[in-house]
Order: sequence, then C-alpha cells, then structure tokens
Amino acid sequence: MALTPQFLDELRGRTSLSALIGKTTKLTKAGREHKGCCPFHNEKTPSFYVNDDKGFYHCFGCSAHGDAIKWMTDQRGLPFMDAVKELAQAAGLDMPAMDRQSAAKAERAKGLHEVMSDAADWFVEQLNGLAGNDARALLDRRGITPETARAFGMGFAPDSRGKLKTALKTYGDPM
Repeated sequence: MALTPQFLDELRGRTSLSALIGKTTKLTKAGREHKGCCPFHNEKTPSFYVNDDKGFYHCFGCSAHGDAIKWMTDQRGLPFMDAVKELAQAAGLDMPAMDRQSAAKAERAKGLHEVMSDAADWFVEQLNGLAGNDARALLDRRGITPETARAFGMGFAPDSRGKLKTALKTYGDPM
C-alpha cells in the first residue's frame, strides 16, 4: 500500500490533534494552543503544548515532538500502518488501495522478518547449546545474567560456515 504524502497531509489536516491527545491527556486552552502535563515524562508544571493550526505537539521539558501519526505510534504503541488506518477511519477517509507492486514488497518484507526471527532464534540456541559454553562464560564474567541475555535475545555465532544457511534451508536459496 503506497501512502502518498498528499494522503498523509489530508489525514493530518482532518485530525484534531487536541481532541486526539485530549482523550488521554488533560489539556487546557492557552491562547491558540492547548497545554498540559507531558504524558512522556513526569512533571508537575505543564510544558506540553498542542497546536492544532500547525498540527503538532511539543514538550519543552523532554523535547517530545510530533503529529497525529507520531502520537499514535509513540503514545499508543501502534505500528505506523495501524496508526494511519485508525486515524483514517476516524477522519472518514478511505485508505488507498494496495497495488501489486506494494503487495509484493509487503510480502517480501514479511518473509524477511520471518527469516530474521528464525535466524535470531538459531543464534540463541547456539548460545544455550554445547558450542556456546565459552560464550556463556564470557557473558558471566561481564556480569550478564542468563535472564538478561534471554531478555535481549543474545545469541552466539559459532565459527562454522554454512550452519546458519543449513538451519534456514526451508526458506530456499535466494541466489
């Protein structure tokens, strides 16, 4: 799905940023802007401003800055496309149709994510297997606990050519 700059500008223009942010953050009118305590950091004095005319928010305390889409991705934790879809639905805009080229690109990206995830899992298995004894000892000497290694997805790449390729053979040879 190709999102043109014109579509995104139209979406931003139809979205009342103060109403969107006001759903989760208490805002008060301050001249042409709205202000409130920043939802991105703890504060007692409002330093978070929303400007509907310009279509952005800014915090003078932590420098958080963005538009409606960035708000949805940062504050709500939505992926970019989900944020755009939700805002478009609220604004009464139809999402652009996906063309063949965009669909193929999205499918390739999905496949790459799967391969990368499986490769990361394989490296973790290597760290936890016999070949990873020295690597685990090194992590221990550096104060990295097994829980921390697991939380950050740390793995080990053994000195063995072709083993990862063999482990990922179900994806075929791209060459």
